[in-house]
Amino acid sequence: MKLGFLAGFSEDIVKFAGDGPFECLEVGIPGEWVGDSSAAGVAREKAKALLDKHGIIIASFQVPMPSIRTSKEELQEQLARLSQIIDVASFMGGAVLTGAGPRGYDPSKNLANNVAMFKEVYAPIAELLTKKGAKMGFENWPAGRPFSDNASLAATPESWEAMFAAVDAESLGLEFDPSHLIWQWVDPYQAARDFAKKIKMVHLKDTEINNDRLSKVGTQGGGWWRYRLPGFGCLDWWKFFAILNEEGYKGNAVIEHEDPVFSGERHLEGLTISGRYLRQLIFA
Repeated sequence: MKLGFLAGFSEDIVKFAGDGPFECLEVGIPGEWVGDSSAAGVAREKAKALLDKHGIIIASFQVPMPSIRTSKEELQEQLARLSQIIDVASFMGGAVLTGAGPRGYDPSKNLANNVAMFKEVYAPIAELLTKKGAKMGFENWPAGRPFSDNASLAATPESWEAMFAAVDAESLGLEFDPSHLIWQWVDPYQAARDFAKKIKMVHLKDTEINNDRLSKVGTQGGGWWRYRLPGFGCLDWWKFFAILNEEGYKGNAVIEHEDPVFSGERHLEGLTISGRYLRQLIFA
């Protein structure tokens, strides 16, 4: 398992990663890398040379996930776009396509009907991924209030089970982020164990619970939880990695830094501290 973090791609970021306790990155795919033009080819080669120089790989590309409300006409455009992105991922050594979603949840319909919408859009996407030897992982960020209008379908283990039963493809899975489960009171350890075979990528982010605030406002109030870097929240990361190891997870893991304590000028400091902490826990 390689350890990395989510960031925009730049020479400074690649150098920072190579100088620190990191081996990989998750990045939003630069537009200039995509396509068949000679300029795109040169841009990809230049980026790959920079990564190789610093001993870093791109583990995953964060891409916009098509909505489950995507029309058949729009889907053809999305498939063409994804095909080009997959080519870049392949060039970079088989990076996983990741992102929040799929969004487009319709609260006027039940879960089964939303999953049927998901199948219409993602069965062809899974077919494309399989054909090209690529993988896609849905980050389980609810995208606002869970299962509200246009929110993500991939918010809870119940919805994951229904999604992967509807589109049973090795190419589709999760970018598992335990932080989003904690504030929903979903057991992140059991979820990781139950869905380990569907995890394509891991987001390393923690959640801190303010119990004093929670006791005053309840779960429907605000301000009782916040995202933290691993090591500063309530997750038992040793237990989490032990589960992944026991279940045979062979993928990579990246820190998603949304910690308000280590913001601004302390952003890179926070990544380094959390990276060093995690390096002690990750099974080789």
